[in-house]
Amino acid sequence: MSSSSTTEPKLAFTSLCIWPAYGALPSFDPECLSILAHFAFSRLNVPIKTNLGRFMFYKERLPLLLSDNDNIHLAAGYEAIVDHCKRSHIDIDEQFHANIADLLALHALVKSAFVPAVLDTFWLDNTYRSSIINIYARSLGGFPLAFFYGKQKTEKIKNQFSIIYGDNNFDQTRKTIFEKGKKVLDHLTILLGTKPFLFGASPTSIDAFVFGYLAPLIHGPASNSALARYASSRKNIRDFVDRILTIYLSDLAKDNDTTNSVSTTISTTSNEDRLRDKIAVIAVGVLTMCAYAYLSGLIRIEINQVE
Repeated sequence: MSSSSTTEPKLAFTSLCIWPAYGALPSFDPECLSILAHFAFSRLNVPIKTNLGRFMFYKERLPLLLSDNDNIHLAAGYEAIVDHCKRSHIDIDEQFHANIADLLALHALVKSAFVPAVLDTFWLDNTYRSSIINIYARSLGGFPLAFFYGKQKTEKIKNQFSIIYGDNNFDQTRKTIFEKGKKVLDHLTILLGTKPFLFGASPTSIDAFVFGYLAPLIHGPASNSALARYASSRKNIRDFVDRILTIYLSDLAKDNDTTNSVSTTISTTSNEDRLRDKIAVIAVGVLTMCAYAYLSGLIRIEINQVE
């Protein structure tokens, strides 16, 4: 990871496991991008692992921080890893203690209002959901793990939204989430202004967090979504994302072929993915009913031995 300083903190970490690169992004996953930016801001030079095997991608929550020659799982997920770094006395917000209340307030706002809007665009919008799953499917080895991963992700987000907003009118809930996301973008645009980062000349943890969700929105297959277009129309927001990619993450591996291969399959594979999903659901349903019928005694299987 690039840095303007040659001093790097000593680490007890041996590697960071993330979802692989996508186009100009060192990872497509928002949490992975956030932690990559956070580590770059902190001048942490941690080996990156993306060849994990499809079952590890499916089972483990990424990003995943490892230690002791990768034998110990230290923390999984962006917030858990950041907390672990702070306990290890690695805190990029230390110089901003005077503004810590503002940092925490902005983090809470982004997490509660902007993150749901991005997740809704990625996982609940039928226009882009298949193409998003295709990105993760590369690491999951395709069907069936990609199907189950996408289904679990979608259901988890729906359940979270239902708990927060209720499930009386889900379409209206999605509209509310979108409008809240736009308001956060307006706030970020004003706060950023002409500064390189949200709180001045130096990056903070909130810059890393915001970047993680803005980058795949602007540079991913959902770049034509209403939320992405709204974000891209703010020049300082787009420059903010590109600045971090260029200055801090430019030396990480890029999979430029992914952009072309995925973007060209969005329109042609969407129907195929839906058909495949329907077939899988029907097959699972039939097997479940047969198992129930057999266990309840509705169906008996007799085997006659021929002497």
